[in-house]
Amino acid sequence: MQRPERLEDQVHFLLSTLVQRELRDPELGFVTLTAVRLSPDRSVAKVYFTVLPANGGDQEAQDSLTRKALGRAAGFLRSQLAARLKMKRVPELRFFPDSTLEAGNHLETLLSEIEKERAARPAEPEEGATEA
Repeated sequence: MQRPERLEDQVHFLLSTLVQRELRDPELGFVTLTAVRLSPDRSVAKVYFTVLPANGGDQEAQDSLTRKALGRAAGFLRSQLAARLKMKRVPELRFFPDSTLEAGNHLETLLSEIEKERAARPAEPEEGATEA
């Protein structure tokens, strides 16, 4: 039996390859699979994805379309995994938009705002410094 992390990496690699080379759904868009997390009993694989919105469109709408397209392809992807993996049971695939990039960008924006506010404030004299 493989370690869970190694199996997650293997499933991630295989799914990424299959999505890139085998799926022909026009609603899929430019999708990138970012991570796969297996449940402790390995019966469910949560597959996280990001997608670039077409023509600067709505990100949530694109995520929804992509999730539906991946959901339609889940049976095909699972059967292809079964043919390539040495497992008794292939996990059920569930797809979720990955929000870590958006959260990171938001955090970066907050930190840059804090830095701008610090730069705009006048310098405070240090405690313990004597004035001449």
